[in-house]
Amino acid sequence: MYSGLLECEIREEQENAGMPDFFIDLNLNQIVRELQNNVDEYEIRKLYYRLPKNYETVCYRQEIYREIRGKHLEKPLGVFSSKMQETRKYKELHEKAENRQQYQMYWFNTVCEFTDGVDLLRETLAEAKPEAKGLTDLLGFVEEICGKKLWEECRKEKEKIKGMLSGLRFELSIDGTNLKVRSQQREQYYFDYLKKLFPKKFSDRVNEFGIPYDYLLPSPFATNEQLGYLESEIVRMYRKKRPDFFKELEKFYKKFDKIIDETIYRVEEEVQYYLAYSMFQNDMEARGCVFCEPKVQKDGSAFVAHEVYDLALARKNRFADLEVVSNSVQYREGEKFFVVTGPNQGGKTTFARSLGQLVYFALMGLTAPAESAVIPYFENLLTHFSVEESLESGRGKLKEELIRLEPMMQEVNGKRFVILNELFTTAATYDAFVMGQRVIRHFADQGCLGVYVTHIAELSKAGDDVASLVALADEKDHKKRTFRVARKDAEGVGYAGDIVDKHHLGYEELCKRLDEGGLTK
Repeated sequence: MYSGLLECEIREEQENAGMPDFFIDLNLNQIVRELQNNVDEYEIRKLYYRLPKNYETVCYRQEIYREIRGKHLEKPLGVFSSKMQETRKYKELHEKAENRQQYQMYWFNTVCEFTDGVDLLRETLAEAKPEAKGLTDLLGFVEEICGKKLWEECRKEKEKIKGMLSGLRFELSIDGTNLKVRSQQREQYYFDYLKKLFPKKFSDRVNEFGIPYDYLLPSPFATNEQLGYLESEIVRMYRKKRPDFFKELEKFYKKFDKIIDETIYRVEEEVQYYLAYSMFQNDMEARGCVFCEPKVQKDGSAFVAHEVYDLALARKNRFADLEVVSNSVQYREGEKFFVVTGPNQGGKTTFARSLGQLVYFALMGLTAPAESAVIPYFENLLTHFSVEESLESGRGKLKEELIRLEPMMQEVNGKRFVILNELFTTAATYDAFVMGQRVIRHFADQGCLGVYVTHIAELSKAGDDVASLVALADEKDHKKRTFRVARKDAEGVGYAGDIVDKHHLGYEELCKRLDEGGLTK
């Protein structure tokens, strides 16, 4: 049985999947929204909501994505998808058609689009000679479909009916209030005449998948899905004059009424997972961003990333002349947690997000925002970012944070990548230190790797397996943030005064502005 392009996914679970908790914390919802827009004919969000269930699936997807891009399969796969869209469109029209001949003609169009699309998919894969298991399995599956005797018979009868259809021509004459329709063979027809009258309205332009754009002048008989009176009369006329054509159409419908294998629709949907991300990657690379295929280790513990950056921030800034700073980072032997301190608005949270995004895209079998990366295989991603207190629940911010932390800390033992951002900010400093230390120890003792962003410098000494990173301010001008993160002892300085000065929020300046507004009287 064909396992699909995403492998090992239980379809029912995938279809019912909700957005993971870490999506909003890591701004992945923004990226997936754009991926969805890239292929808006499909509902693919949920394909990104579930992490693969095992290491083998990560490798399976990486191989597929690597070959789709490396062998330039995006365009032919896009054409295949368009053929499947047309298949569904004609199938829907077929099911709605009231006229028997139209009903059969729509089925003929349905089968033509479907078989042409599958033949194209087979030819594309055969020419590419794929090595990725997912694509070789797909090639074997479509070759089995296309190799059936019924499929070959369908090809021949399609061409026969198309030839007969090309000979069906009629002449429409209007004389005052009289309208005459008769079959006629002429040297020039309506559409050819329009092309000569309006040459600029017709072109040989094609879209990004190589599909010709539709003519801008549609047929006047294509305004309604159901046959009108005039069209019905034309069909009635031809049923008398060319009964052979309608007999062939009837025979085709009866013979090939079950030729469509709906597993192909699943292939069509799953291929969008790769095409949408490839389009997004192309766009971001054109704007200077770099991507790599991370090396995911099944049993290794190395975690090294060179020039990793926040992809969601890069996406947001792509139309502005704003630099997105990247950082390089490595967990040394025995290290489990990074405690990141440094000045306010210095890039600590952005750095943590960039690592989370790196892990997410690596586990999804896609390229990641970095020059290179080696990471362990993680079973899940866990994040906890500071939130405002809930007005609806009436709970304070600290209680909200503890309630969110509880299910994370109850996760079964195993490899997780954990990102904790600015926890316990409403607690007293000592209490925040004690709670933060216990949280770090809980996850580290379970074998997790993680990042803890905080202003509490003492947490950088929460254990021998904890390393201190600092978001750096400019050495000459502390008001200037470099957004660089380096391995360094925590300074215990937040530079909050710099932010106050930058935005003119000092005591004397506030008093002056209040006085000028007449608010001190």
